[in-house]
Amino acid sequence: MHYGETMKALVLKSPEILEVSNLPEWLLEPGQALIRVTKCGICGSDIRYFYGENPWAKQTLGREIPNPPNIVLGHEFVGFVEKIADNADEHLLGKRVAVNTFITCGRCSYCRSGRENLCPDTRHLGHAQGWGEMDYYPGGMAERCPVPVSQIYELPENVKDDEATFLDPMIAALHAVDVGAPKVLDKVAIYGAGPIGLLIAQFVKIYGASRTFICDIADENIAAADALGVDYAMNIADEPSAFREKVMSQTSGKGVNLVFNTIGTNQSIVESLELLDKGGTLVLLVTKDKQLVLPSLNLSGERTIRTSSNALYSDFPRALELLATGKVNVKPLISHRFPLSQAVEAFEVACNKESSGAIKIILEVS
Repeated sequence: MHYGETMKALVLKSPEILEVSNLPEWLLEPGQALIRVTKCGICGSDIRYFYGENPWAKQTLGREIPNPPNIVLGHEFVGFVEKIADNADEHLLGKRVAVNTFITCGRCSYCRSGRENLCPDTRHLGHAQGWGEMDYYPGGMAERCPVPVSQIYELPENVKDDEATFLDPMIAALHAVDVGAPKVLDKVAIYGAGPIGLLIAQFVKIYGASRTFICDIADENIAAADALGVDYAMNIADEPSAFREKVMSQTSGKGVNLVFNTIGTNQSIVESLELLDKGGTLVLLVTKDKQLVLPSLNLSGERTIRTSSNALYSDFPRALELLATGKVNVKPLISHRFPLSQAVEAFEVACNKESSGAIKIILEVS
């Protein structure tokens, strides 16, 4: 990819080394548009990249792949179309848009069977996947970002920029809910009241869940869960067993039909299985420990463990309609805002949620 004028960008130079730098602006390849970014959210996966992990490779490819240097982070962004590579896309100029930040090969067996979320040749903004070797890898925590025109979605007037930064976590949460396949009147528990967990709590209600339970270790997250109408939201920092006791007391000792785990530790996965009724399903959105050890009796009674990876293309317009129609509320999730010039400080806050109370941090780029 070639370069043009300069722009400011947050660059992950190496693990735990971030810098707001002046970079050459990307020139466009055929089929691309240049977005002038206005807002970009900090995702939990951004924090994992910061610490040297590659969560995409781990969840999708099932292996660990080291990250190259000089990644411009950010895949939860919104902005205006400033330039286009092809005259056929001239109608997009000046439009306020969101971007589905991944594009797949379209040729592999996964893509050709409607499972593009599993494509091993995905090109993803905000990390180095699929770009080959580059001096810098494009992402949304920059004043400009090149994007595939096919992944641009014009935003309705009633969807504000702050709200639109949630479209990427929304599609991940939507796909996880589809993997779990909730039925009307199901009872659902969620481990972790971060943005993904709080979005799942809202989606399962739309699908017809009769009761929702969520736990976390931060009062701020529990307050957000209460504001969003979760039936039972509990801080388990001092008493982890209290969550299971609450679930069992409210389900006549049977447990829930579905558990979504956004934490991924071995302990939380064991605890999640203990909440399941017979025939229930546990959906894992992340795993953190290299080895998983489970009591075999926790899998009795046709209990199932499934994993959720990424999202489908079709999830993005669904998420946008959920925002536009007011079916989902993301405003209580926004806890902090920082200008791009203070992005390093923003990551310090994001990496220390226990003391900062951060839920979702938004960078105001331009």
